[in-house]
Amino acid sequence: MLYEAFRPIAGVALRWYYRSVSVAGRSRVPLTGPVFFAVNHPNAMVDALVVATVMPRRVGFTAKSTIFANPVLSAFLYAVGVVPLKRAADMAKEAANSAPTLDPTRNANSFRAVSTAMAEGKAIVVFPEGISHDAPHLAPLRTGLARMALLARESMSVRGIQIIPVGLLFERKEEPRSRVLVQIGEPIDVDAFANRTQSVETLTALISERLTAVTLNFETPEDAARIEVISETMAALLEPVTTLGSGGPPLSSVLAISRRAERVRLRLAGDAPAEFRQAVAEFELRLEIFRTRLRAEHIAVADLLIDVGATPGARFAVRETVLAAVLTPIAWWGRVTHFIPLRIARWLAVRNSRNRDEPAMNTIVIGLGLVLASYAVQTALVWWLVGAKWAIVFLATLIPSASSDLRYGDRVERRSQRMRTYLRFREQPALRDELLAEADWLRQRAGAIEAMQQ
Repeated sequence: MLYEAFRPIAGVALRWYYRSVSVAGRSRVPLTGPVFFAVNHPNAMVDALVVATVMPRRVGFTAKSTIFANPVLSAFLYAVGVVPLKRAADMAKEAANSAPTLDPTRNANSFRAVSTAMAEGKAIVVFPEGISHDAPHLAPLRTGLARMALLARESMSVRGIQIIPVGLLFERKEEPRSRVLVQIGEPIDVDAFANRTQSVETLTALISERLTAVTLNFETPEDAARIEVISETMAALLEPVTTLGSGGPPLSSVLAISRRAERVRLRLAGDAPAEFRQAVAEFELRLEIFRTRLRAEHIAVADLLIDVGATPGARFAVRETVLAAVLTPIAWWGRVTHFIPLRIARWLAVRNSRNRDEPAMNTIVIGLGLVLASYAVQTALVWWLVGAKWAIVFLATLIPSASSDLRYGDRVERRSQRMRTYLRFREQPALRDELLAEADWLRQRAGAIEAMQQ
């Protein structure tokens, strides 16, 4: 009951914080039968919210036992189906001032609970890295997931268990109105592993391989930042026309280009010929010059190919004027009723965050509490002023109006940017021609570099 009530609330909270949460490979998720979802862990408890809201079936979770120390939080976690696991690292900390021994049976009850869930055909989410982190690559996977899967098959004769890798890609995980991509990878059939003792390491290695395939992994943060710039720019050049409010080319396209760029980087790290190195260096130099000029001109890469004819411009103006007339009052109503709690939540979240893993979760948790409190106060005030019927009507408008404010705000931002670009290109056609020529050069050189790798 609590899970069913909490899931849509979590979905609303995510849509308020992030511009979009898209899913690739959803058809790989079986609607019935025992499943483990192996998920990377880049963004604290937000990761669990994302998985719970996008999966087409109910999921349970495992989590480190230390977060169950708070009795109120512990009661909530048990109520929504979270199974505590005692990590070796946490047990070692507890034992720092006592005996250094580590109890090998510390998770026996939890493993039995997970095995029972598998026997009942349920789905359990596991974060096999064991920690949430900000590294540009997967942390080494723990063996717990493999041991739980093989134990369920042996101790309760559960057959047909699948382990499905799930990669979470956050555009900028700490920033509101950024985007999220959930990539669901190729399932692993646990029945293919015959012996638990011999197969734990083998299965863990295969999980790592499949999870790596649906995540981005770089050696250093500098490599990650460098390739992020290249992939975002090239994805926008290859898919330049985007809908207003979309936030740029699809994250799936950015991800695909990131992987292609990483292959180039790895080639450079090896014994690449001088011609290849020179081509890449020239490409990166001109890409940086191109981006610097776009920033100076306040032009988005995705707007380079907009039609600057009078008729498309008139259609754009009419369409956006009509939408503004309809949506602006709704958006402003959402702004008036939500501005104070959301701003306070964001301020408190940033103030109390120590790393990039915390701002989103802190904002969502604090914001949820403050928004619900503000709903109660505002609705009570309306009830007192004009009666119960109007109070109910008022309450029914709150969530839709907030969503409209945020989504229409995204659209307004992109609309203003596109209008400026349209007028600038109309006034200075030579500028547009120069930028398009440089964009063509970058596309052609990127293709040539890839061809040189063949």
